[in-house]
This record gives sequence, structure tokens and C-alpha cells, in this order.
Amino acid sequence: MKRSVPLVWLAFAFLLPASCLQAQYNEKYRPQFHFSPKKGWIGDPDGLVFTDGKYHLFWWGHAVSEDLVHWKELPHPMKGDDGSFSYFSGSVVVDKENTAGFGEKSMIAVYTKHFRGDSLPETQALSVSNDGINFYYYENNPVLDIGKFFFRDPQVFWYAPEQKWVMVVSLPDIQKIHIYESKNMKDWKYLSEFGSLGAQNSFWECPDLFELPVDGDTTNKKWVMLIGRGPNRVQYFIGDFDGKEFRADEATAAYLVDGKGLKGNLFAGFDETSYGKWKSSGTAFGNAPTTPDSVGHHLRRGYASSLQKTKAKGTLTSPTFKITQRAINFLVAGGNHPGKTCINLLVDGKVVRTTTGDNSAVLKWNGWDVQDLKGKKATIKIIDDDDGDDWGYIAVDHLLFSDVLQNQELEHALWLDYGPDFYAARTWRDVDQVSARTTMLGWMGNWDYARDVPTTWGKGFESVPREIAIKSFAEGNRIVQKPVPELQKLRKEVYQFSDKSITGTEKVSAFSPAKNVYELDVVFDTRSSATFGLNLLAGNNRKLIVSYDPTTSNLSVDRTQCTYFTSNPDFNKAFATKMHAVVEPENNQLRLHILVDQSSVEIFTNQGKVVLSALTFPGEQQTGIELFSKNGNARLVEFKAWELTSIWKEHEN
Repeated sequence: MKRSVPLVWLAFAFLLPASCLQAQYNEKYRPQFHFSPKKGWIGDPDGLVFTDGKYHLFWWGHAVSEDLVHWKELPHPMKGDDGSFSYFSGSVVVDKENTAGFGEKSMIAVYTKHFRGDSLPETQALSVSNDGINFYYYENNPVLDIGKFFFRDPQVFWYAPEQKWVMVVSLPDIQKIHIYESKNMKDWKYLSEFGSLGAQNSFWECPDLFELPVDGDTTNKKWVMLIGRGPNRVQYFIGDFDGKEFRADEATAAYLVDGKGLKGNLFAGFDETSYGKWKSSGTAFGNAPTTPDSVGHHLRRGYASSLQKTKAKGTLTSPTFKITQRAINFLVAGGNHPGKTCINLLVDGKVVRTTTGDNSAVLKWNGWDVQDLKGKKATIKIIDDDDGDDWGYIAVDHLLFSDVLQNQELEHALWLDYGPDFYAARTWRDVDQVSARTTMLGWMGNWDYARDVPTTWGKGFESVPREIAIKSFAEGNRIVQKPVPELQKLRKEVYQFSDKSITGTEKVSAFSPAKNVYELDVVFDTRSSATFGLNLLAGNNRKLIVSYDPTTSNLSVDRTQCTYFTSNPDFNKAFATKMHAVVEPENNQLRLHILVDQSSVEIFTNQGKVVLSALTFPGEQQTGIELFSKNGNARLVEFKAWELTSIWKEHEN
């Protein structure tokens, strides 16, 4: 569960060592082109609004920028409260028509009041500014109270067709988004709710709702709902909003509910009233697939599960089939008991692949690369041989034979970012309507380890601002992202080469950045069967491995060999992760646009359809860059690299 500014965060600034109270902006792991505050904590970006030529960023601290690159931090904005609550996430609007009566062009912050210990319900409140700097607590708060302990993160925007304010706000524990309307910002009327779609486990937080053209066509627009699923991802839904209700469109719903658009051939969906040709032994799986949604989140009607009989044992075995494609994908949940609660692939009676659950009740994508087994006859056996109560079951759904490998270990959803450290994304509201683009910001952090990261100057920072758009693909409309072009002004002289054959591992010795503050734009040819990629942050026998297998369209980012881990074993375990995503080539090429900044990496693939963002924390000598190819030669089409200047030069001492 995340939060933007709990009282413990505010207190953190006063607990820092004296040497850290004067920010130097060049401390170890301090990002050099991402925004971070002088000291203390930062979490969700709040109140993103563009007006009078300035971009405002709040986290209930406050900073402004004229170019989304260089930032000026302003004094703490919130005044006049009694100190009994924490300011949780929210938004800021500019009341150009003085609908609330606080003054022409007043800025109004709308946020969640959170009381310590969850002793009182969360409510929505206002603070008002007439100078854009100091926000004073509204004496008649709260403006919205429905008596719920979890009710948070209001995003408010002006809905011009009906000349009204609209609020989207989360009921996080039941995975619902409520929508309200108001004419005066003070009195709010309930309109509708959105939910029961996408990734529905864990808290839903920080919703946003906005409109985008499809393929740049302003006559064909769709609405987008962003929702944070903690910890720590952002999912999105594309649909329609009529001023009262948001509904996912038919194509989005078909993908999320039925898996329509997934590449491959469905071998078993367990959607019938019996197991058909599958053979069941023992009592664990019963006589038919499970249809109640006690495990989330299956596709279509049903799934195979031994959950209903946790002490029973049994197996479920498929009919024999011939392996003709490169991957076997499936959704799996349940206990992490190898050999006891598992799904196995058998060839000639021998187990050649096996996967177990991850001790959760959430079905997540997993899969096997079976290229070496093509042409073999095989069976799949689902096993529950565990009679304990500690996650003593397994559930499997949507067995898909495919040429792409779905091993993300994530729920079936439309994900904005496949890395573990991008959360609470929201868009800037262009009050003055001077630009047609939509720009977004997210928090680079994860609540599994946010308090334990090895930084001394503070905790947390924001992603680079990203332009987002909707682009149509064969499988449907998808969000694409790219760093804002204003960041290019930070580039130093380009280093580049092209048309290079890669064999083994080769150091890019001619580009040697002094710090991990640089940008890469690399294009590979995908027509070889060799696995290829880059080792970033290389040095002292450590590296961040960015690897691509063109035969299964699988991109992976491995940070298990990158970080100098701390003395905190919980941090080390949570942080040592591998990330995976399906990235299909475009015109037989893979483009990786990579931003590296001291303790983070953001990777934009091809047109930005798939993005991975991750914290890194390498050693200070880990500045090397390597190219590699395994199991054959790979061809690099183009390599461009720039060191980037710091946005904090004027602050350094």
C-alpha cells in the first residue's frame, strides 16, 4: 500500500543526518535528470497542472517548471490545517470561471484527508490558493464523505460538454472507482462506479480519466482510465465516457475478459461443464472445472483448480499433443511447492518443464520456451500432492500454444509499464489548452522496499515526464509512451556507430560515461535466432542485463546481478527481480530507447508500446556498457549514445 505524504514521511526530513539537510544534488544515487526534492520523501505525483506557462508538480510539496526538465522547488504549500491528518494523494484545478467562489483563477487542491491508524473514514477535502504558492485549508471540509475507511486519491477535471467538474476517486480495498460531479467544487453528486475488470487483486489507487485521439485523429477520440494496482503497477482501460459513466470499449473488454487478441492457439481454457478429454485422478480437482471466481483473475468461464479441496490430492492430465510452436503459456496461481502443487510438461513420460504457484490466489502469466522440443509428443499434468493448509492447492487457466512467450508473472491486464518501479501515474491538465499533447508522470518506487532503498538524501523520485498517445495495432488500441522531447536539450555530443556484427560479449569502450547519467538509442536486427542485448551498469563483476530472444519475442531485464545489496535481507530479497515482457519486432527490428540515471533505468521499446522502469542502485564504478550475443551472431543496426548534463548544476556546491 502506498502513500504520498504520511506523517512519518514528513518526519523523515528532521531525522536526516545534519550533513544531508543541505541538499547538494550530487549525492550518491541522486537522480540527475529526474525530479527529486531537496530532502525527505516523495511519492505519488499530485496536482499536475499547466497554467500561465508553468508546469506544477505537487506531492504536497510543490515544484514548478517551464520546460518539464528544470525544476524550482517552492515552499511547502499546505497551510492552516490542525495537524490531525495526513495529506494523501489528489489533484489541483484552476477555477478559471470562479465556480467555487474562491476568486478568479484560484487554484484548488483536492486531496484525501487520512487519519492515523485508520481510526476515522478517509474523506475528500479542499485547500485554496490565490497566489499559486500558498494553499489554505477550507474551513467547511470535508467536501465528500461516504463513511469509508478506504476512500482516496481524487482526480478532478473540468468536463466542458456539461460545464461541470468531474471527480474520479478510488475505493481501493474493493477495487472500485467512483465518479462524482459538481458545479461548485463543494457539493458532489455520485454518478457511477467502474470496476470488476482487469487486475483486481490488491488496492486500486490514484485513478485518472482523460481523452486521447486514436492515431492522432482528433475526430476519433477515446477515453482512458489509469488505475494504480499496488504494489506497484499501473493498468489502463480504453473506452468511452459520457459525462456520467466510464465503460471499457468492446475490444478492451474482450481482451480483458476473454483474452481476445492474445497470440496463439488455445489448448485448454477449462470453460466447459466437464474436463472433456483431460483425465482426472484422485479427488483434488473434482469432476469439472471451477466456475466461481474464488481465484482471480481467470479468463472466460472457468479454470482448473484444487482450491475447493485443499487437503485432497489428485492430478489432471491432458490428452497427448504434438509440440508445434515455440512456447506454452498459461495462467497459474496457488502454492509454491515444487513437485507438490505444480504444472508439468512431460515428454516420453519424463518431466521436462515444471512451474509452481507463488503463494498467491491470483492467476498470473507464466510459460515455457519449448523450441528444443518441437515435433515431440507431450502431455501436461497438473498436480496437487500437498495435504497442508499453507497454500496447498494449484489453479491453472488458459493454456495457450504460441510463438511468443508470456512469462511476465503478472495478471492478465493492460499494463502501462512492465517494470516494478512505476506507480501512481497521472496526466498534466493543460488548463490554458496551448498544446494538443498529453503528458504523464509516475512515481519511481515500490512499496515492497520503498523505505529500505540505500539513499541518504531522501527517499523516492519521479519518472521522466512522458508523452502518451493511443495507437492502433492488429490486436487493438494500445497506449504508447515516449520521453518528452524537451529532455533532448540535456544531451552532450553524440557517439554513434552502425551495422555491426556481435559475437559473444563486447565492451563499448569508446563511450565511457563518467556517471550513470546517459541516454541510449539502439536498434537490433531480429532476423537471427541468437539471443542478444546489452549489459548496462557493468563493472566489479556486476551488471544489469537487458536481453531479447527474437524467437519468442521475449524481452527480459535482470537486476539480480546489478545492485550492491544492503544489510537488510528483506530488501535484498524483494529487490532481486527479473522482469519480462512480450515485445514483437517491427520491420524485423527491435529499438531500445534507454534512459539511465544514477539509480534507475527506463526502457522504451519500438514505438513505446512496452515500457519497463526499474530502480537499480549500482556501485559507483559500474559505468560500463557491453553488447552481447548468445547462441549465434546478432546484428546491431544502429547505436547512439549521449551523456546527459545535470538539471541541478545551479544547485551544486
